[in-house]
Amino acid sequence: MKNLFNKKEYKYMYLSIFLYNFANALSEIFGTVMLYKNGLPIYLILLIYGIRFLIMGFITPLFVTISNKIGIAKCILLSNIFNIIYTYLILVNKNLLANIIIFIIAMGLNGLSNPSSDALSSKYVLTEHRGRFNSLYNISKILGDVLASSFVAWGVISHNTSILFLIITFFFLLQYFVILKIDYKPNKKSKVFKASIKYLLHSKSKYKIIYALKTNHIIERHFVPLYLYLLLKDFKAFSIITIVSLLFQFTTIILIGKYTDKNITKSNNLVTLIKTTITLIYLFFKNKFVISINKTVSDNVSKVYETSIQTSIQNIIKESKEDNDLLSSVGQMSLCFTEFFIFLILFIIAKFIGKNIFYLIFILSIISTITINFMIQKENKY
Repeated sequence: MKNLFNKKEYKYMYLSIFLYNFANALSEIFGTVMLYKNGLPIYLILLIYGIRFLIMGFITPLFVTISNKIGIAKCILLSNIFNIIYTYLILVNKNLLANIIIFIIAMGLNGLSNPSSDALSSKYVLTEHRGRFNSLYNISKILGDVLASSFVAWGVISHNTSILFLIITFFFLLQYFVILKIDYKPNKKSKVFKASIKYLLHSKSKYKIIYALKTNHIIERHFVPLYLYLLLKDFKAFSIITIVSLLFQFTTIILIGKYTDKNITKSNNLVTLIKTTITLIYLFFKNKFVISINKTVSDNVSKVYETSIQTSIQNIIKESKEDNDLLSSVGQMSLCFTEFFIFLILFIIAKFIGKNIFYLIFILSIISTITINFMIQKENKY
């Protein structure tokens, strides 16, 4: 365990993700709820998220090109500037609809640094540390989420949104200075976008398909808070449940990291079973109390699931003969383009079935959970 804290690169990555998750909690945890509170219907929120991920899909390959010239840290700074614009439009601007195009563009361009986590991990983290590193990394995420959720709830409920905006901006900027400590420039690549598209279209690697399937987990993660909010119809109650649910994540996330390093196959099977069960509860129960408890368990398991699956994905990157930075970009592109396609379908269907669209979201998530586990097991055999 001592090795997981002695390496300076590990410590700066832990601190960086804490700062980012603190600043990004407004988008990640409260994003769909805030848009709904601002008067946008569910189908339009689905469309906004779809266009956002389309922009992110095209912008992702620029990570390698831009970081090659200015370094990963400045790439993250550019991304966070767009995050700050997004935050301003949500919290301070009083006419979101009038600025919806700027809002969508800012949401999309903040994905410029998307591959940075995989790129940094592939460069600095030893394979034998990866599961436990991801546990501590996700604990840093959770800590950022918990503290930020409390601030966001306070800011929105007390109408101190300007102060909340300044706090979030400070944390976004501070992350840049932390990443500077471990900054590096990926090896120069020619025609990165063309190479990424070529790999995306022609490679037979399971890696890009696994990332594409993660789409439905991300959609579920973004829209479960809105599902809970619509059931409760009370922002304060929703905020309390969100904060409490995040606090329960610390214990199991430590255990799964250690277990993952010992037996990654059994670990993936276990978290797949648990996650599938949780989503089935969302699908078949409507009771407020049951859904609130399930949200607590879901938040707890989501980071556990992410730790186990992400460890497998990072091992695939590490052991691949392909360039790690290229694979990191391809994975994010595969994810973003699939998200646009799925969001577009959900947008069209939601116009006809309204709130029942959540059931389709949950079904797609279950299918992805089972398929990802099957593909990872198959990939690990080679």
